Amino acid sequence: MKRILLSALLAAGCGAMNTPTPTTPSIKDAKVSGQYNLVLTSAKGNGTTNIYTDFTQTGATFTGAANTLVCPSNDSSQCKGDDHVISITPSGTVSGTNVTIVVSVPSTAGADSVTMIGLATGTSLAGTYTDNLGDSGTWTAFTAIHPFGPPPGVYNYSGTFNSTSNPLLIAPTISIELGQDASSYIGANLTGRATIMNSPCIGSLTLSGQAIGDAFSLTDAASKASIIALPTLPTGDSFTFSYRFETTAARCAGDFGRGVLTINLSPWDY
Repeated sequence: MKRILLSALLAAGCGAMNTPTPTTPSIKDAKVSGQYNLVLTSAKGNGTTNIYTDFTQTGATFTGAANTLVCPSNDSSQCKGDDHVISITPSGTVSGTNVTIVVSVPSTAGADSVTMIGLATGTSLAGTYTDNLGDSGTWTAFTAIHPFGPPPGVYNYSGTFNSTSNPLLIAPTISIELGQDASSYIGANLTGRATIMNSPCIGSLTLSGQAIGDAFSLTDAASKASIIALPTLPTGDSFTFSYRFETTAARCAGDFGRGVLTINLSPWDY
């Protein structure tokens, strides 16, 4: 009887020692989706390059919009992409918090293929980059500071501009009201109007276009005018822009120039 009781106690004791092996929690893949601003800073004296795009993620891969803007020195007049001639589409992958982005940019020295490797912290990204032309440095990325909300929300901007080809002594002023296009199911599509004062050839524009990160690209088809505006980071409250009228435009034909805008924030802005 004592032997049977002892065996039972030993069996119970051994069972108590069989604790389950703890499992390592899986790390969820980072989310890289929406309007993004990227800033690349060269470690070899080549300055900065800003990239504006809208990422769409499927599983562990994501792609940038076909109207991605690549802007050396954040200069709107030097931007590549979204010109209906060159299309730049970044692509990327995520594995946990590890992020890789590849973008190929046409240049006079041949295609410049840039590879960015980094980590995601929430919606912010950062790391190092190299390219096939010998440049390297660091990069950061973050979601749009002033994304456009659904209608009827709008942003209002005000500023000045002047012609590069025919500069005026008194710079014209411009006011822009811009919001999502209510007739479109694509949130990045924009519509709006501009009111211009002191210009000898144009008084208003009817605008349509796209938000690209915090940048935006606009056209007035009837007036044959185009505008590309880039935010001044990191605040994104001011913008520089370049404009151009086609040589066949009824007014301001062939005119081009540059300007500045300030976003006029109010409690009603989205």
